[in-house]
Amino acid sequence: MNGILIVLRTIHIVAGVLWVGSAIFYLLFVEPTVKNLGPAGPKFMQDLIDRRRYPLFMNAVSALTVLAGLFLYWMASGGLQMAWVLTGPGIGFTFGSLVALVVYAIGFFMLKPRAERMGKLGQDIGRTGGPPTPEQVAELHTLGEEMTAIGRWDAILLTVSLIAMATARYWTF
Repeated sequence: MNGILIVLRTIHIVAGVLWVGSAIFYLLFVEPTVKNLGPAGPKFMQDLIDRRRYPLFMNAVSALTVLAGLFLYWMASGGLQMAWVLTGPGIGFTFGSLVALVVYAIGFFMLKPRAERMGKLGQDIGRTGGPPTPEQVAELHTLGEEMTAIGRWDAILLTVSLIAMATARYWTF
């Protein structure tokens, strides 16, 4: 059992660090850089989305984090025993888990479709070889603003989840 626990914790922690770190890095560095690149921004985003597969990477690390976390939660709680769930650590891990699940849903249902649409627009613009149309510029701007707002909440909530998980074993009530 210890071997399984070590493997699950390693997967959960490494994938979680990649998930949280990538979300914060994107918000603080990638997004502002894309905005500053002007007309080259869509091409950069196309490369990030299509060639570097950033959305796939985020889906993979977030799914690994959630799946490993679910198994760890099941094991720590003794199969969802309320006696454990209602302890300080149980409340901390439950809270952190629920916040992470909300963020996972936000990423899957809100960020991923917008990133895919932005990538398709970048492909369309690249195929024409000229500047984007006013409609494309407007849609890129709208998508960018929506992704900024969603990404900000994503990063904030992931940080809350991370703090809750990192400190849960020390919560006492």
